[in-house]
Amino acid sequence: MTTSGLVWRVLLGMLVLAGIWVTSLYSDILFHVIVEIFILVMCFSIFIVAWNTRNYTDNIYFTFLGIVYLFVGVVELFHALTNDGLAFFNGYSSDLNLQLWIAARYLQSISFIIAIFFIYRRLRVRLTVSTYTIATVLILLSIFIWRIFPGCYITGQGFTLFAIISQCIIAAIFLASGFWLWVARRHFDRMVIIYLLLSVAFAILAESVNAVNHLLYLASFFMIYRAIVVSGLLKPYEVLFRNLAQSRDLLKKEHAKLQNLLDIEESILVAVDKDEKITLVNRKTSEVFGAPENEMLGKPWFDTYLPARVCEKAKEGYRKMLAGQVQLVKYMERPVLIASGEQRNMAWHNALIRDEKGVAIGTFSSGHDITEQKQAEDLFKVMFNRSPVGMFITEKGNFSLVNPQFCKYAGYTADELIGRRSLSLVLPEDMGRVRQDAIRALKTSKDQFSTYDYRVKTRDGGIKWFMESVTSIHYGGQRATLGTVIDVSERRENEDLFKSLSLMDDLTGLYNRRGFLTLAAKQLQLSYRMDRGVTILFADVDRLKMINDSFGHVEGDTALVATANLFKETFREADIVGRIMGDEFAVFMTGADDEYASTVISRLQSKLEGFNAVSGKPYKLSLSFGLASSAAGEPCNLGELLDTADRFMYKSKNENR
Repeated sequence: MTTSGLVWRVLLGMLVLAGIWVTSLYSDILFHVIVEIFILVMCFSIFIVAWNTRNYTDNIYFTFLGIVYLFVGVVELFHALTNDGLAFFNGYSSDLNLQLWIAARYLQSISFIIAIFFIYRRLRVRLTVSTYTIATVLILLSIFIWRIFPGCYITGQGFTLFAIISQCIIAAIFLASGFWLWVARRHFDRMVIIYLLLSVAFAILAESVNAVNHLLYLASFFMIYRAIVVSGLLKPYEVLFRNLAQSRDLLKKEHAKLQNLLDIEESILVAVDKDEKITLVNRKTSEVFGAPENEMLGKPWFDTYLPARVCEKAKEGYRKMLAGQVQLVKYMERPVLIASGEQRNMAWHNALIRDEKGVAIGTFSSGHDITEQKQAEDLFKVMFNRSPVGMFITEKGNFSLVNPQFCKYAGYTADELIGRRSLSLVLPEDMGRVRQDAIRALKTSKDQFSTYDYRVKTRDGGIKWFMESVTSIHYGGQRATLGTVIDVSERRENEDLFKSLSLMDDLTGLYNRRGFLTLAAKQLQLSYRMDRGVTILFADVDRLKMINDSFGHVEGDTALVATANLFKETFREADIVGRIMGDEFAVFMTGADDEYASTVISRLQSKLEGFNAVSGKPYKLSLSFGLASSAAGEPCNLGELLDTADRFMYKSKNENR
């Protein structure tokens, strides 16, 4: 609207008000009747438009205000019928007219404040209508029947204190509503907010200037009429559908954001409608299926991307699910066909898409390609079931899976072991140590190998020694423990035998040459049968002769004992460690590759440095090393391995001099 147009409308409005005021000079009753008729027409017009457009706007402010003015109009109707000269309500004092006027103004002003909150909230129409119906009935009952409404006018004295205070309160409420309208002005068209603020301003003036308060309230009602009725009919897009336009723009922005999020998502996302056609895919889906998004959209999902062997059954289940005959399968593993014709295995998480009535109209699925995972699982099953080593998986301390070799070791069937406490096989006197060793092994980093021995009681009552290693895994989506065991009963019997034959070195407590060679030969045969590689480490104490010559043989023996203790701390319990002569040590390691051996040597060197740092000795303890290995299944001779390790040790010693 132009400025000149606005000026002409203001002048025209003032002219109309002046004309109505002139009627008061002729007849005060005629003046009040005309004003009340105008007010009533505007009240009910506001309600009619707001009520019939309530389903087309999401700015609930206008709908609420329309309902309010219906009930304000009802009270105004009673007020009009109580004017002097209209004998509709006999037996009531002249105070009745002013009571209804004050009641209507309270209802109008308080509702203006409440309406602000419905800009942001959902309106419960039935509850609102019921509440205002009850409030209006109570107002009328308090005035006409119960006569408990405070007096507002006393003949010969004028306005009561209640009426005067009420005018101030009503003006203050209108002022507060005008402030909150200004705060929320971005939700309204510019001209509409001007009309609303003018309506509030005229209402405030009406409470302040009693001489022309009816004309000012008429102007106030006219501004609301202009804001809601005229602007609503002539400019429905700007007023009633303004928020709809904002919602449309917001929806476009949110759609763009959603598409960006879908494209960032690394899961495969697919939406299928009730006609079994694809309605949504993301970037990841296009990449995995090898087809552009625009080519996938609209295609029949089942016929295009499912193998023939599962297609018909899948379609049948989908149709029954949409019809409510079967429940939605929230998780499933199902193969798909990609553009190249290759079949891939997918894990799908599914959810129903429903319309506003709650009827299922499609599905939204999030998927992951588990083809390689399934292949790895199949490979693991083959290795697990055919392994010459006993293997098991436990969850929360109970056996979940055992392989045939473990069952053979323990003498139980798989059904007898599944669900049983894993520690129930362990002898009671070993149970505490096994629990601690297992916890320590699970805390060890993945690149380190830790084993421990313990005794079990087999099904037939016999006692066996197991050497066990455990590691943490995820099994069936849950945290679990994978364990491997070897029956080392023969080795433990041999160890006991060697101890009884005094095959131990008295000085260091390690195996002597005979004990080492005998036990290593036995273990070499066992490793060959188990198809496991072996490694021998040969070590020599550097400058032991200098220690003996300079500090005495007692100090030399002390150096040997310290070296032996470092070996005991460094190597596994399953490794065979011996002092084979004077200053030479050897270690036989089963199932250890070169990487593990190098790691152990580094660990031993670190312990040597730590010993030298705190020993306070006048010399530094050091070692020279040599390694020799034999791969799994490769025939070898213990003597040849020792000679090879010995040569590498002396080569290392000469290079370090």
